[in-house]
Amino acid sequence: MAVCQYCSVTVLFGGVTESGKLFCTDRCRQSAALLVLAERAPYKQVLRKITEFHQGRCPKCGGPGPVDVHYAYRVCSGLFKTDWSNTPLLCCRWCGTKAQLGALGYSLLLGWWGLPWGLILTPLQVVWNLKALFAGPKPSKPSKDLEKLVRVGLAARLAHGEQTKGTPASAPP
Repeated sequence: MAVCQYCSVTVLFGGVTESGKLFCTDRCRQSAALLVLAERAPYKQVLRKITEFHQGRCPKCGGPGPVDVHYAYRVCSGLFKTDWSNTPLLCCRWCGTKAQLGALGYSLLLGWWGLPWGLILTPLQVVWNLKALFAGPKPSKPSKDLEKLVRVGLAARLAHGEQTKGTPASAPP
């Protein structure tokens, strides 16, 4: 099975290909392009931003950190149609746990009803949620996913700044 070059999700069907690399969605393709641009950001600036996010307040509830990227996995089925997703959430552990428990209950109630994918994907999404609940990011240090998110955000700002100056975002420095 193929894996998205940006988010590492397994791509069962379709996907977006660019320069010989497979991405699960166009959004992942665009984020991967931003990561290349992010390499121009000074390392100290990136490290400072990562630390700010990690030790800051939760953007969902306003509570104390540490803040990191947590994932919630959902599946919903109806006869011959099955939709599934993994949603990255930038939040504190408590908000991440609430979202994961919600996604777990949603999948258990609505995931089984499609043939054949509902019966196959529901147990997988349940296991992924349980894994995320019990083995999420360590509170002591920022995860690689948080670093990636911060880098993409900085690159998006850098690209926007270059475009407003009249320089294309893809132009070399």
